[in-house]
Amino acid sequence: MEAVLHERYRTRMTEDPAEDDSDAGLMLRFKDGDTEAFNQLFALHTRAVVNFAYRFVHNRGMAEELAQEIFLRVYEAAAGYQAQAKFTTWLYRIATNACLNEIRKPHVRAALKNEEKNGDAARCVNSHAGSVRDSATCPDLLLERQAISNALRHALGQLPEKQRAAFILNKYQELSYGEVAETMKISEKAVKSLIHRAKETLAEKLKPLLPELINI
Repeated sequence: MEAVLHERYRTRMTEDPAEDDSDAGLMLRFKDGDTEAFNQLFALHTRAVVNFAYRFVHNRGMAEELAQEIFLRVYEAAAGYQAQAKFTTWLYRIATNACLNEIRKPHVRAALKNEEKNGDAARCVNSHAGSVRDSATCPDLLLERQAISNALRHALGQLPEKQRAAFILNKYQELSYGEVAETMKISEKAVKSLIHRAKETLAEKLKPLLPELINI
């Protein structure tokens, strides 16, 4: 009987996300009143959250403001926090909702549409990719990388919201399919479908750059 109880206790402990998640431990400390724990979380994750937001709003200043808003929501949600999943899953659920809400705002949508008109992905590709491959100089390589980055950024911005969110979470934030599913509150099968469709759309939009983007 004692062995059975010990095994049940050990199982509960190993299933506790906070057990092996130092970030969750910090969040629980903050929940208990340790403000330094929140400062540590902010320092650990702010850069990644800014980069995540940037892939939605395409403006560094707006991304930094959005990151501040996201961490404010984390701060305010501390009282109800429970370490039922990895901290990053919980964090990116807040971040994803904040970013999607932001790009739905009329003035942000207008700014993004204006950017699409002024920096169409196909024009970026056609204006640089052909000539760059004929040369091996460092400036040309930098130009090619910038063209690829711009093309991918614009193509991502044209994806439907859920496809974009799933792709960014998986590709750039390196969340597993299961973690993306938890973050977006959808099934893992739905996540795989969203990412597959996102890749198909990106491949179609970025045909001239397929050799460079073969690992997308």
